[in-house]
Amino acid sequence: MKLQSKKFDNIIVLYLTGRLDVQSSIHIEKEINQLIQSEPYCHLLLDLADVKYMSSSGIRIFVSTMRILKENDKKMKLCNLSDSVKKIFEVVELLDMFDVYDSKDEAIKSF
Repeated sequence: MKLQSKKFDNIIVLYLTGRLDVQSSIHIEKEINQLIQSEPYCHLLLDLADVKYMSSSGIRIFVSTMRILKENDKKMKLCNLSDSVKKIFEVVELLDMFDVYDSKDEAIKSF
């Protein structure tokens, strides 16, 4: 799993690539938390276009990250979910918990 970021004004877009599973989730969660600490005034947009697989560990990261951001009056949104990743959110009935957009541009405009 790779994580890259790009800043647009007060929005940080995180591009995740690969498999978000138990082994990679610990590393990814640390990186996201460090980013939140270093950019406390920014919202997050997670671009999941290149996530091929996601386990419950990945969902746990997203829920935890959203909670941290909410406590600081910041938002987290998701975009470009593949059908398989979207299905995971639907199965665990958490899709309604997140703001999900079809494109990065659409998501950025929504902030």
